[in-house]
Amino acid sequence: MSDTKKTTLTFRLLKKLHLITDEEKHGRINPFSLIAFVFSTLWRRFIFNYAYQAYILEFLYKKHLRPAIWRSLGCKVGKNVHIGHQVRLDFGNAKRITIEDDVVLANGVTLWCHMRDMKSYRVGMKAMDLPAKYGDIHLGKGCYVGLNVTILPGVHIGEGAVIGSCALVTKDIPAWTIATGVPARVVKNIEKE
Repeated sequence: MSDTKKTTLTFRLLKKLHLITDEEKHGRINPFSLIAFVFSTLWRRFIFNYAYQAYILEFLYKKHLRPAIWRSLGCKVGKNVHIGHQVRLDFGNAKRITIEDDVVLANGVTLWCHMRDMKSYRVGMKAMDLPAKYGDIHLGKGCYVGLNVTILPGVHIGEGAVIGSCALVTKDIPAWTIATGVPARVVKNIEKE
């Protein structure tokens, strides 16, 4: 869609102001859809911040209220999911996140479903003008994601996998393994009883 004739005047104006740049996602935006988009984003941000910051009745938040709020944002969240303090999701792309039953997200986890595509970056270019690339995140049944882990777009973490604290997950992690590091790599297979 790089031909400017296929994009709307609203998109071209907002791109010139550096307010939005993703032509694939917003290239056909019009003033009415822009207004709806702004109000929807503000509402979702308010709900997300509420879930992110709430500490009163914490035992209810981790297993009941945060998962319910994440579902309302568009995430597919299974049963008995534990979401710790200050867990961040890519709320603009929440529909790209699937969390199966019995998953634990420890405090400070970040789930990103989009990032700048650096393949075409060259000297003299503006990083802000680079296109975004998107990918779904899938957390398999019963996996455990440790403190302050960051998961990037397109990652699938298998059933029962454990991600060690402060890891940067850039690639799929197989089921029943332990992965740590930056970038995360499998360091151990989990044995059967």
